[in-house]
Amino acid sequence: MMRAIIIDDERIAREGLLGFIKEFDFIECVGDYANALHAIDLVTNREVDLIFLDIDMPRIKGIQFAEMVNNASTMIIFTTAYSEYPLEGYKVNTIDYLLKPIFFEDFEKAVLKAKGMYDLMYPDCAGPKSLFFRENGLDRRVLLDDIIYIKSLQNYVQIHLKGQRNIIVHQTLKSVMEILPHEFVQVHRSFVVKTQYIQSVDGFSVVLSDTVLPIARERKTYLMELLMNK
Repeated sequence: MMRAIIIDDERIAREGLLGFIKEFDFIECVGDYANALHAIDLVTNREVDLIFLDIDMPRIKGIQFAEMVNNASTMIIFTTAYSEYPLEGYKVNTIDYLLKPIFFEDFEKAVLKAKGMYDLMYPDCAGPKSLFFRENGLDRRVLLDDIIYIKSLQNYVQIHLKGQRNIIVHQTLKSVMEILPHEFVQVHRSFVVKTQYIQSVDGFSVVLSDTVLPIARERKTYLMELLMNK
C-alpha cells in the first residue's frame, strides 16, 4: 500500500484530498500538514511514497520543498490554483500536476499513474495488480491479468477482458498507456496488447486466442525484440 501525505496550507484543500484518497484502497494517508517543514522528517526517513504538495505556501514554497526531498523513490503530485506553474513543477520530476479546484477524475488519473510507478519500483509489494477504471459513473477494479487488449475509440477506450467481457472507458489510449505496466505493448496506434496473450506474430498481425490485430510497420521490430527477450 502506498503511504501518502498532504501538504497544503489551506484546510479545505487538505480535507478535499483526504476525501478523494479514501476512495482508493491502495493509498493510506499517514499525515496532512499546513507547514511543509513539519513533514520533512517523515519524508527524509523514507516513510512516505507519495506527496500531494501545494506549490504556493507561506514560509517555504512547494518547489523548494520538492528540491529538499531529493529522493527518487518519493513521488510528488503538485496541487495549485495557479496555472503558470506546470513547467516549473516538472523540473523536479513530479509525477503529475493538479490544478485547483481539483476534480475527482483528474485526481484519479494522477494516483493511478503513481500506482503504476509504485508497482514498477516495488514489484514484490504490489500484490494482485489492478487498476480502477470509471465506467458509467462507477469506479471498477480491473485485474491487469484479465486485460487481453485495449482498443482506441478516439476519446474512449474499449478494454477487452477474459471471459469475452469488455468495458468502455472515457479515456484516451495515451492516458491509459501512462498507467499500464511494462508488460503491455502498443502494437498499433489503436491497439495495446498484454504480451502474455500473444500466441504468434504473422507478418504485420498479432494473433491472440480468438482475435487478430494489426501491427504498425514501425512497431514490428520493437515488438519482436520484446517477445524474444521474454
